[in-house]
Amino acid sequence: MRRALAGALPYALVGGFASYLYYAATRIDFHRRADTLGPDVWPKLVLGLMIAVCLYEIVRVVLSPRRRGGATGVLQEIAEESVAKHGGGETVELGPRSPLMLLGGIALTAFYVWIIQRLGFVLATAPYLVAFIALGGYRRWAINAAVSVIGTLAMMFFFMKVVYVSLPIGQEPFAQVTLALMRLMGIR
Repeated sequence: MRRALAGALPYALVGGFASYLYYAATRIDFHRRADTLGPDVWPKLVLGLMIAVCLYEIVRVVLSPRRRGGATGVLQEIAEESVAKHGGGETVELGPRSPLMLLGGIALTAFYVWIIQRLGFVLATAPYLVAFIALGGYRRWAINAAVSVIGTLAMMFFFMKVVYVSLPIGQEPFAQVTLALMRLMGIR
């Protein structure tokens, strides 16, 4: 039981801090407008989900302390249980970890952060996603490009139209591409 409580402690701390931040978000003072979401909605939603996850993990750790648990072992546990239940099959080992791939991902992300203000969200994010997926070893280029472009446009629509987050439009002449896409997608 002592080990279970020790395993639940990090979740209790994060959940407690998230609860404090949720309380702080309820005290955000702003002028309410009809039919629009206020600036307090999204922080409270994210914090509420964080609190729910922490509560779930506390209950899980306390009620089943023998499980290896943790977010890193969930898929491995499911796979091992499936192999044990259905028999047969060999476990698949992940390839070796590459420090060069990690450094490449860090460099690519740093470059993305630098270039996004110049090119704008769309023109920086789509190539970033293509490059990041390729760096990870995925070589089906048509699928990679489709996922990157559709994912970028979906994120742009969600953030700008649903969540009302302002994304970088870029500097001229790149800003014209972003503005044209915004008009096409009905984003104001």
